Amino acid sequence: MSAEQQEKPERREPQEPQEPLAFVKHTKRGDKAYAVPAAPAPLFDTHGHLTCFWSKDPAEVLVRAGRAGVRRLVTLFDPIADEMPLEEFRHRLAEWRARATAQAAEAGMPARGLPDVSYLAGVHPYGAPVFSDGALSVVEQALADPRCAGVGEIGLDYHFDADDNIEAAPHDVQIACFEQQLALACSRNVPVELHVRNDGADEARAAHADAYRVLSEVGIPAAGCVLHCFTEDRATMERFVELGCHIAFGGAATFKRNADIREAFAACPLDRILFETDCPYMAPEPLRGIECEPALIAFTATALAQDRSERTGEDPADIMRAAWENATALFAG
Repeated sequence: MSAEQQEKPERREPQEPQEPLAFVKHTKRGDKAYAVPAAPAPLFDTHGHLTCFWSKDPAEVLVRAGRAGVRRLVTLFDPIADEMPLEEFRHRLAEWRARATAQAAEAGMPARGLPDVSYLAGVHPYGAPVFSDGALSVVEQALADPRCAGVGEIGLDYHFDADDNIEAAPHDVQIACFEQQLALACSRNVPVELHVRNDGADEARAAHADAYRVLSEVGIPAAGCVLHCFTEDRATMERFVELGCHIAFGGAATFKRNADIREAFAACPLDRILFETDCPYMAPEPLRGIECEPALIAFTATALAQDRSERTGEDPADIMRAAWENATALFAG
């Protein structure tokens, strides 16, 4: 074989161009497809539950996320709620990534286009009644894994849903569970993500008041603290930003009735904003009601950046770029 023949690149068949990514919403008036908006900056979903889909394949979800511009994703492992050993969870993550890589290659999509997936480990406040030293030990074990980026989601939930058969834990039980895991995050200096939800009828916002007190007394990791799925007002946002927290905004901020959340997003310091999906829950408008997935963060980020831009005059691309930079700095590694 001649040198010229040896250097000749292998001929490959051209790939069929992929159709634009879109999601369909089923309504009484018929089905309607919504194309995923093109993001002017990379997207980072800082909170999504890959273990919780009820009808979707996580591997396929990761491929669609890559197509939507999601470059990084933080998922969650809960030693109590996930009902699986840590090693099984790690195995599932690896298996989903492997299948996603194969599916992406088959579609002509480079593997580097898939989101890099890391995770947080922690016991949700729903698990507070059965929280134990054993569960805390599993969280500690997870922190030894390079793919584990911190502790979460932990916190306080004073709005338990009887329809979901969730036993309401006394506030002091939840606070004790929260304090122990927060102390672990502080001692290891890793980021922590908080779930803080008030009783719907509580205008005093007792859960946020108690969370603020716990953070003030136990401390906030220098590595960072995130209020995940923020659904409160501007004043609440400002109090937690003053403590040093980041604020993560998800699909709920796009709902028509939630003008207070959009006001909070527009007023939040640019170096403190994050985006998330909290998938498979709370898909953003115009897809509210469908099973959410990381690709839908493009709708949330686009809508909130545009709304903020109209209020402040900032370039939407700069807003989205700031959210990406904040998230990559927070979950470095």
